[in-house]
Amino acid sequence: MNWTTERVPELQGYTVEWAGDGSYFLSRRNVLFHSTDLTPPFTRVAVIAAPAWKRAVSGIRLAQRLLRFMVTNVIPLASGELFVTFDRSVGVVRDGKYVDLPGLRRPCRVLRSACAIDNHGDLYFGEYVMNDARGEIRVYRYRPGAGSLEVAYTFPPGSVRHIHGVYFDRFASALLCLTGDDDRECRMLRTDDGFRTMHTVGEGDETWRAVSMLFDEAAMSYGMDAEFRANHFYRMDRSTGARTSLAEVSGTVYYSKQIGKELFFTTSAENGSARKARVAAIWTVSADGECVEIARFQKDPWHGTLFQFGTIHFPYATMSTENLYFSVVGVKEDNETFRIRRTNLQPPNA
Repeated sequence: MNWTTERVPELQGYTVEWAGDGSYFLSRRNVLFHSTDLTPPFTRVAVIAAPAWKRAVSGIRLAQRLLRFMVTNVIPLASGELFVTFDRSVGVVRDGKYVDLPGLRRPCRVLRSACAIDNHGDLYFGEYVMNDARGEIRVYRYRPGAGSLEVAYTFPPGSVRHIHGVYFDRFASALLCLTGDDDRECRMLRTDDGFRTMHTVGEGDETWRAVSMLFDEAAMSYGMDAEFRANHFYRMDRSTGARTSLAEVSGTVYYSKQIGKELFFTTSAENGSARKARVAAIWTVSADGECVEIARFQKDPWHGTLFQFGTIHFPYATMSTENLYFSVVGVKEDNETFRIRRTNLQPPNA
C-alpha cells in the first residue's frame, strides 16, 4: 500500500483530536473547536478554565510545551458530552461549558488515545504520574452523564509505576491495561468484567512495555516503549499467544492507529540508551507484516525532558479509510498538522 504525507497549512497551530464522519474536534491550547470539513473558521465549542498567567505565557509555544498546556483527549460520548483530558485534569463539556469531574484522587495526565469505552458505554483511563515512590496507581471509570469519576481498580504500592493506557478489544469484548516502567512493572492485563478480575497477557521485561495496542480478529499488535533494549513491532497471535517480531525500529513507540488492515505506528525522539536516532517517524505495517517507514521528522534543538520529546500525535478516532491526520511536537516542524493520503486507490470495478 502506498501513502503520501502532506502538510495542511490551514491547520497550523491546531491539533485534530477526533476525526469522525463529517465531524471533527480540534484543540488549540485550552480551547476546543468543532468542524464538519476542517475548513477554517472553526466553531468554538468550549474553553477549559486555567490560571490567567498560564493562558498568557502559553501564547509562547515553548512555554506551552514546558507547561504541558495542551489537550490530550477529546471523546464524544453517547450522553452528548465531550470527555476531555487537559494537562493534569479530567472533565467533560456539557451545554457548551467545560467542568472538571470530581473523583480524581490527585492531578494526573492521561496519554493520547489511552482511554477506552467498553460495550456498556463506560469510559476507563489510568493515572499517568511520575510515581517515583511507587505508591498506589488507580484505574478510573466514568459512566456518561454521571456526576463524578469512580475508582475501578487500584494497583497496590510497589506493583507498577503508572498506567500507559487502557484499550478496548472489541473482538474479545475486553479491556487491555498497559503498565510500566521497570522490567517487573511492564505488564499487559486483560479484564472482561470492568476490572473486577484481571488476567495477565504478558509481563516481566521491556518486551511487554507498550503505550498503545491495536486489535484485529486474529491478533493484537503493538510497538515497544523500551529504554534499555532495542524496540520492536510485535504481533501476538490470539489463539496461541505466540509473539512475532515484525521489525526492529530506532525509537520508542508511543501511538498507533489502524485504517482497514493497515497499521500505523509512531516512533519518538526520546532520551535513553536504546534510542539510536533523534527522529520521530511514522511506520506502516501491512496485513502481511511488511513494515515501511513513510515519514520522519528531525528532533528540534530544545531539551526533550523539559520541552517534550519529538512525538507524533494521532486523533483519538479516525473513521476515514482514505487519510489520517497527525500533529507533531518537539521536531523542526513543531505545531504543524499533516495528512497521510492513500495514493493507490483502485476504481470500484477493479
